[in-house]
Amino acid sequence: MFEFEKFDHSLHGGATLEPSSPFEPERGIAHMSLLIWGEHCTECAAPACYQTCDLYEKRPDERCRRFRYGAFRNRRFASARGFGAQIAFKKWGKLEARGNTRMFPSRGVFLAERALGAALRVLDKLGRLVRIMTRDIRWSYVGFALHERLSRWLHRRAEGSAVKADAFLLEVYNPTPEPLRFQVVMSIARVEIKVPINASRLPSFRALVTLPPGYSRHEFPHRDLAAVTEAGLPFDVTLIPEGDQTPELVFLTADFVRFTHGARSQAVVHTPSEEKKPAIKCVVWDLDHTLWDGILLETDDVRPKQNVVALIRKLDDVGILHSIASKNSFDHAWKKLESLGLDEYFLYPEIHWMPKADSLKRIADNLNIGIDTFAFVDDNPFELEQVRTAQPTVTCISIHDVDQIASDRRFKGSHTAEARSRRKLYQEAMVRESTQRSFGDDYFAFLRSCDIRLRVRPPAPSDRDRVDDLVQRTNQLNFSGRKYKRDEVQPILDDASLVTLVLDCEDKFGSYGTVGFAVARAEPGRIEVDDFMLSCRVQGKFIEQALFAELARRFGALQPQRLWVNYTPTERNTPALQVLDTIGFVDLGEGKGRELDLTRVRLECDFIRTSD
Repeated sequence: MFEFEKFDHSLHGGATLEPSSPFEPERGIAHMSLLIWGEHCTECAAPACYQTCDLYEKRPDERCRRFRYGAFRNRRFASARGFGAQIAFKKWGKLEARGNTRMFPSRGVFLAERALGAALRVLDKLGRLVRIMTRDIRWSYVGFALHERLSRWLHRRAEGSAVKADAFLLEVYNPTPEPLRFQVVMSIARVEIKVPINASRLPSFRALVTLPPGYSRHEFPHRDLAAVTEAGLPFDVTLIPEGDQTPELVFLTADFVRFTHGARSQAVVHTPSEEKKPAIKCVVWDLDHTLWDGILLETDDVRPKQNVVALIRKLDDVGILHSIASKNSFDHAWKKLESLGLDEYFLYPEIHWMPKADSLKRIADNLNIGIDTFAFVDDNPFELEQVRTAQPTVTCISIHDVDQIASDRRFKGSHTAEARSRRKLYQEAMVRESTQRSFGDDYFAFLRSCDIRLRVRPPAPSDRDRVDDLVQRTNQLNFSGRKYKRDEVQPILDDASLVTLVLDCEDKFGSYGTVGFAVARAEPGRIEVDDFMLSCRVQGKFIEQALFAELARRFGALQPQRLWVNYTPTERNTPALQVLDTIGFVDLGEGKGRELDLTRVRLECDFIRTSD
């Protein structure tokens, strides 16, 4: 559903689009999820940006209007719902929904959308009244906040659903005579994760879609999205016009769907009888609500289940190995296991957000033992079924039945000296990097495959509006924390003692446009970066490091040995600090910024091509 209740007739002006040629939309949708699509900003830092951004245009709920007139219900376009959502993007506008893969019959979703739309209109009116009385701006968009919570709540209950999505389906009508390009992005909602986490290790999906003139249909198989949708974390789905385009389009479908022809056959999997099954040689454990009580990403105060810990130690004594298949942050989870004194028991742990059936296969390959000698223990019926379906010879056990292991003859093990030392023999042969290769190395390989191109150049007069946008709106990657008014920018650009630069970025998925603005100066032996603002569009792509490397190259004649960055902490720019810490910058003390020894640190990023 779309935020039709935010549509503004006066801004629309009656410009109703019509299809120029007949088309047949998808009719075979049996189930779908409830996604609530709204207008958002690619540089959003609401509500703080409302006071500083020249682009801010107030909607009735006081959020920023990034579509010219909102979403218009256009009944001249056929679709599964009987209408399309006509949207005209403004600068920096994007279409975004809070991710939800809980599937319902499509007719029920359509009824729920109508009811929810009516309820949101009432809530918005009540919220505006409370806003007047309390002067708290959050009451202005109480409906928006509640439908976001509803989406998150539904997605948390998707794991127990028997009906799963076949695909994410996007149907769009492009009324222009030229093809348009859009980015389709699914990513973990980092701001909702309450514990420190390495953003580069979070799963994401990104695809570049070309919308030809007229109707087009784009289907993304769920297996390609599963790393994000089944990570057990909140995620967002975003549709972004390439570069700074401001197209007008009609969206017909943008949903996770299950097709009427997509029912899976109930194939019978023949497995060996209990008498012929081999002895268990390795038990693979989930972590949250299995090895310990609680969810680590929600609280650090998780408590190990004592019966599970006792069982792990007992099985270890008889030569049965242990490993982990958990959807978590590796660094965070491993530190918790170390603090509990349990890390030593687990070989080749697979801690990331990829499918667990694949994790078990990799563990078996690393240990060089048959996967039919594996047992997998988890609390989640969906994860158990996913492993059981993909790896039918694995013995899958619910954590609620784990106490039965002690009496199962397949877990008898051996009482020899060799069995007691089996784990240590494996540990001596392991290379620690293999525990992190499951996602970390793949991430850098992914970056190399993206063909990232960065252009660092002096600003042209035509860049002025974009520079103003960056210095007013950038928050997370605003290293100095400063915000400039428009009339304060030109004197900086005119100052001959400063080197001012803008950063353009693109990759194989498309152009990100102008993403950064930097102010630097240099003297013999030292480079100073007074200001650096970088768009969150390119967060996690090492653009910051590439810029620093380019500065060192450009000022090479001055033989710089130190690179200083004016970093001042704010409530929002912790990501900038994390970048500096990762690279190796040293804190010079409160208010004195951060400095890097260029004689000790290599800055070059071989997966980014930089030019001027």
